[in-house]
Amino acid sequence: MKKLILSLLLACTLSAPGCHYLDMDPETGLDENQVFSTWDNFKAYFNNVYEGRTGQSGSGDNINIKLGYPLYLDFSDRRFTWNALTDMCDGGRWLRAQQIKAGALGANVSEWTTTTSRRPISYSMFRIIRVANKCIENIDMVQNAKQIDKDDLIGQAYFVRAFAHFTLCRIFGGMPYLDKALEADDEWDMTRLSAWETYTRCAEDLDRAYDYLLAAGKVRRDAGPGSEGHLTSSDMAYPNGVAAKALKARCLLYAASELNNLHGQSDWEDAAEACAEAIRIAEENGYGMLPFSEWNSNFYGTKYTNEQLWAYTSGSTTNYNNDRVQAFVPYCFSNNAFSSGQCPTQNFVDKFETAGGYPLNTPEERAAATAAGQYDEQNPYVNRDPRFDVVVIYNQKPVQGYGNASIYVNEDGSLPSGSLIQKRSGSEDGVSETFYYEQKRTGALSNKGVQNLLLTDPIIRLAELYLNYAEAANEAYGPDGQAPGVAMTALEALNTVRSRVGMPAVLDAYTTDRDALRPRIKNERAVELCFEGYHYYCDIRRWKDAPSIHRTRLTGMRVTKLKAGATAQYPTGFRYERFELPSNRQIAWKNDGMYYVQFQTSDLLKMKNYVPNEAW
Repeated sequence: MKKLILSLLLACTLSAPGCHYLDMDPETGLDENQVFSTWDNFKAYFNNVYEGRTGQSGSGDNINIKLGYPLYLDFSDRRFTWNALTDMCDGGRWLRAQQIKAGALGANVSEWTTTTSRRPISYSMFRIIRVANKCIENIDMVQNAKQIDKDDLIGQAYFVRAFAHFTLCRIFGGMPYLDKALEADDEWDMTRLSAWETYTRCAEDLDRAYDYLLAAGKVRRDAGPGSEGHLTSSDMAYPNGVAAKALKARCLLYAASELNNLHGQSDWEDAAEACAEAIRIAEENGYGMLPFSEWNSNFYGTKYTNEQLWAYTSGSTTNYNNDRVQAFVPYCFSNNAFSSGQCPTQNFVDKFETAGGYPLNTPEERAAATAAGQYDEQNPYVNRDPRFDVVVIYNQKPVQGYGNASIYVNEDGSLPSGSLIQKRSGSEDGVSETFYYEQKRTGALSNKGVQNLLLTDPIIRLAELYLNYAEAANEAYGPDGQAPGVAMTALEALNTVRSRVGMPAVLDAYTTDRDALRPRIKNERAVELCFEGYHYYCDIRRWKDAPSIHRTRLTGMRVTKLKAGATAQYPTGFRYERFELPSNRQIAWKNDGMYYVQFQTSDLLKMKNYVPNEAW
């Protein structure tokens, strides 16, 4: 079995001056008895997992649980997002995202591990694991707290311990599961678990979290729909019992997936049962999917919604020119030379079915949709899945402040006035190479549209639970099978998500068996959860689809305005032509090391028995 010396933990706990294993400011002058015997001190110590303090100059609040929140990582000034590391989109500026997706991880190793001025994911996760363990071990020391409050805090502690291990595992692979706070004289040479073992240990902790949160009356933290206090509780940012069961279901789904599965169908059955339980508890506690007219409220403009089981809100409203959104808002919408933007590829645009449910991923599928009168390559943006129109900015789409978006070239090769692909001077352009922009996360945020916007990360929302169940139940029981104790089949769960947005049920041709339905489940996840953090990045890895996806060619859709105007062949007056993106914006799969991020070499040299992840 692989062995791991946790030098990252050592750096976090043993090397921090004056910390005395407590991660408290030494200026407080508090010893462990003072910290853990007084409730206010106990809570302040635990709440470091949410807001984090290190005493290190310039580190800001970068050492806390937010490093596991996808949107917070995407706020990095490096202007890459999880989705830009896949075939889903291209970064407008040629920066880190293109380098990483082509297999050059480079300095990002340290920035994702130990560099506290950036986004040190592993450093932060090990730190909050330690804080959680110290609280679990010392809860009986507190003298002036109500049992209900103690139950709430310990429920949160088990949750964040699981969430931190889950975050480490999905990025770096299986880890030791730290269920005690290690001290200087403890054995640090620990067994590295498999990913399956790590995820199942997370699931056990999340069951414990639920039990404590149930006892504390925190299965949800606000009042249900129609009641005073709905979505306005002061502690909404903290995980609740429903979120614990939902994250457990996600962990077991990951454990059952092809990359990690150890027990075949039984792993899928366990995942399906966990997903069914999470859906039942969520629905019993009043959660529900929003109508499609409010779908984007899950991502911006609203602090919390009743579809979000647990969410991170950016807090204050965000200007189109804010540093945090330079990875999302492109140069043409910000007029800021540092902006990049997420530009959907044609590969991704093809995932949006026709309004009649015809898939468009392959030339054969597009030919079939065309023959059925469902699709026209020369008028490609009509008659599509309604989500397409609120996710993607395409040529001639009405955009606030810009009229109909001018994302085309004239027939003589010139650009129109007000072109949204007009490159600025310089080598880092921040405009689309694909002829598309993404607007799901930021709506009309631009220098001509909405000036300030509240951004939200739906870390777990109900629609994901239905999709998780659809996948697990299909693998365990087939399209028409269902987990014990739940009156919902895999196909019904999938169609529940589709019907919310006005899409028809999956066509009969794809419902004959689990193999036929599987691609439609994967496609539905990509569309419904697109641009939401790490879902797609992790999905294509756990499915072991990443090697083939990374070996495809990324494409865009060149749009040319014709002098002749509309004709029978070109009914919109534009010619649409698929083309390959430039070579420096392509994607690659160098080796199976790309399933996980490796640790930096300087850390590996400190480890006596460590068997590292394969280098990219």
